[in-house]
Amino acid sequence: MLTIGPGPDPYFAYKIHHVERAKTAWILSEEFGLYEALRDGPTTIAQVSQRIGLQNRPTAVLLAANACLGILGTEDDRYYIYDVMREMVLEGGRARTVPKTPDPEKDWWYRIMKQALRTNVPVPEALPDWLTNPQGNEDTTAFAPSRHGWRILWGQALAEAVDFSPFRTVADLGGATGGVLVGLTERYPHLQGIVVDLPYSQKTAEAAVRQSKAQERVRFHAADFFSDPFPAGIDVFFMSHVIHDWDAEHCVQLLRRCHQALPVGSPVLVQEYLLNEDKTAGLIAVFQWFGLMYGTIGDQRTGPEIEALMVESGFSETECRPLDHEQGIVIGWKR
Repeated sequence: MLTIGPGPDPYFAYKIHHVERAKTAWILSEEFGLYEALRDGPTTIAQVSQRIGLQNRPTAVLLAANACLGILGTEDDRYYIYDVMREMVLEGGRARTVPKTPDPEKDWWYRIMKQALRTNVPVPEALPDWLTNPQGNEDTTAFAPSRHGWRILWGQALAEAVDFSPFRTVADLGGATGGVLVGLTERYPHLQGIVVDLPYSQKTAEAAVRQSKAQERVRFHAADFFSDPFPAGIDVFFMSHVIHDWDAEHCVQLLRRCHQALPVGSPVLVQEYLLNEDKTAGLIAVFQWFGLMYGTIGDQRTGPEIEALMVESGFSETECRPLDHEQGIVIGWKR
């Protein structure tokens, strides 16, 4: 588990953003009867799912959110309400606290999340632009400048976490504006970086790379990474917050394509907000998982779960390293 210590926290804004997600998780837990389903003691995900009428995936997300909030505990793959919290969340409790239900006509986030949890499929009106308009338009601005700046910081952290000196060409699949490669190649100027992403991102990415004065080191390659050919000569594949958008079948498909394209002795690297072993922390990982429900078919995962996907795809000697106090890098090698 990655730990949080004192000092500067670049993720403060993202944590504030997740306050709204946490509030919605509490409201929907009440509405779906999650707490009453746990009244009689420790209960499995499958049992809770049956009692509240949701499928396992949304049930698991709601349980993880409540565990992260300190309402539920876990033991042997079963969830239970902490004794002191029973007084707050169960009907008849002496400190019973009931959230106010929002107006679905006015609260978009509440309405979308309720639909996503009930159906366990992405909500059409909430799909991200890169899915609904992968080619983009003339005036498409794919990502805010602050996101590019964050990714530069991630690239610098990646350079500290992994030794890139033996390699020459790194492909960032789903690399958005290329910020990770900008930060990485600042520390390893011999590297050539290739952003492999949909045409939707190209205009914004190329402008961001020019502004960062990295156009000699980083270029954009428009492609669908599930179906289009990869550029030649890649000796490292990197993915930042891509695996979590997809179910296990799609993840293995993508990782196998990476394995086939790499030379022997080269790695694939996956950056994620990693869940802890029992999926109750960290805060960003849990509530990003909650947010994935409305626009993707994916899941937030633990490090070992991503390692297992890599092994299934042909990689070996897998390991998980901290990138910073919130994120991890999972590495698999082609041997």
